[in-house]
Amino acid sequence: MRLDELANRHYYMKEMESSDSHSQERTLLEGVLHYLAILVRYRWLIIGMTVAGAVGAVVFSLITLRLPPEQSPLPNRYRAQATLLLGEDPTEGGVGAILESMGMSVPGAGGTASGRLMLQVLNSRSFLDNVIERAGMIEYYGMHGATRTQQRGLVQANSGVSYNDRTGVLAISYEAIHPQYAYQVVNAMVAELDSWFRERGVLTRGRTLVALQETLAEVEREMSEIEDEIRLFQQRYGVLSVEELATSQSTMLRGLETELVQLERAIRTQRERTRIENDPELIRLRTERDIAAQLMREIEAGYAGADRSMPPRAELPQLAQQLGRLQTNLEIQRRIATSLQQQYEVARLSAETSAAFTVLEHAEVPEAKVGPFRGQLSMMITMAAFGAGIALAFLHYGWKSLRANPRLMGIIAQSKSKSKSDESS
Repeated sequence: MRLDELANRHYYMKEMESSDSHSQERTLLEGVLHYLAILVRYRWLIIGMTVAGAVGAVVFSLITLRLPPEQSPLPNRYRAQATLLLGEDPTEGGVGAILESMGMSVPGAGGTASGRLMLQVLNSRSFLDNVIERAGMIEYYGMHGATRTQQRGLVQANSGVSYNDRTGVLAISYEAIHPQYAYQVVNAMVAELDSWFRERGVLTRGRTLVALQETLAEVEREMSEIEDEIRLFQQRYGVLSVEELATSQSTMLRGLETELVQLERAIRTQRERTRIENDPELIRLRTERDIAAQLMREIEAGYAGADRSMPPRAELPQLAQQLGRLQTNLEIQRRIATSLQQQYEVARLSAETSAAFTVLEHAEVPEAKVGPFRGQLSMMITMAAFGAGIALAFLHYGWKSLRANPRLMGIIAQSKSKSKSDESS
């Protein structure tokens, strides 16, 4: 008996669940049919608004096409573009190879154009002001009363810049309602960019060349002073080097020593032969011996003559060191002068051949517009009119349903009267 009750209860619950699901499906279907009925009821309103929106969009597009660009609310826009290849680093090019072979670097190589520098220049105030003046934008756009900031903002809004780090290619574009003017502005931007880098490059390279010239002149002046000191040394001692001076001094001393030995022999021989102390020949030989000995002492101690000087023999190493230092300094200055001369020639060559960028593609007068897309605009307006028609249909149906329900209207009337009483109190 209990099993039968449980089975009946389970069957009853299943029937209830089935009836609830059928009721929900019926309610959902009824709701969909209800809204479809509303749309069908107001179909002419929806169709009328959609057609009106489509016709209005087409008429508006035709009007914008017929009117001159200056008067059209939606004129065609044209974009002109130029493509630039930024100049490579001189240390990677032919000039850099020359410098590497000489163990030098390019003076002022850090000022080479780069993509980041280009972008900064293109957005700088001075560059934009020069482009505005060069392209005559104040007269073209009638910006006589506009501030500088507004003028620059207009240029930035209509221009476009893109840079490829991998290829080093920079693209500059400008949009305008006249294709010829867009072409002129892009050319003005490229010309101003070239002028900007040339002016700064000439100043930088000019300062580099002047600095090299001044340094080279200083080195040449030091070389001249060292050469004068060496020349005075050679004129003073009558030799070209200390080695020659030592050789000359040694030769003179050996000659005097030989002469002194010969005089001593002659004196001894003359004394043994005459045995007279006041013999004139003996006196002469003794005088010559004393002169030779005195001369040897002077040579060893050093002396200063009318046309040349002879340093002391003990000072020869010091003089050799002094002259060697002068000659070493002279050789160093000569090498520095040669290196500076090479740097000067390379810098001059770099100034003549280097360029911040190369124009890969010059700007052309655009033939095709880049906007606006009136077909898409018409489609969007048509879809908006269609949606507005549906919304208006539901609003109108809801308002009519609200007015047809006395209970809801009574509630609204009560709420209005209550709000008025609250305001009066």
